[in-house]
Amino acid sequence: MNGKLLDTNVIIRYIKDEGGLDDIFEEENLYFSSVTLGELLFGAECSAKKTENAAVYSDFCGELNEIKPDSKVAPYYAKIKSQLKADGHPIPENDMWIAACAIAHELTVVTADKHFSFIKGISLEHR
Repeated sequence: MNGKLLDTNVIIRYIKDEGGLDDIFEEENLYFSSVTLGELLFGAECSAKKTENAAVYSDFCGELNEIKPDSKVAPYYAKIKSQLKADGHPIPENDMWIAACAIAHELTVVTADKHFSFIKGISLEHR
């Protein structure tokens, strides 16, 4: 599978129209992880405009292809977590799942987070 898996921070920046991301959305094979949707909905839940923000995030993700952490992804998560622990580079748990989804499905993670670079075997596009 070819394509790009969008990290939470990239989706938020695009929705806020912070610029510099339009070229990504010209591509056809764009994905999000259900973990990312959970992060987005958590942000909406903590906001003053819960219902409005949740609808914006859900509608936006509804236009992309979804990748779920399943039995195909789980072994990659285990390897990533083990590798990061051994290397002494802990990263947020959700980002390990997002990375595992990307690796399992041979997708490039588009992110602003530098800590993804600690993960061996991942394809990254820093934005």
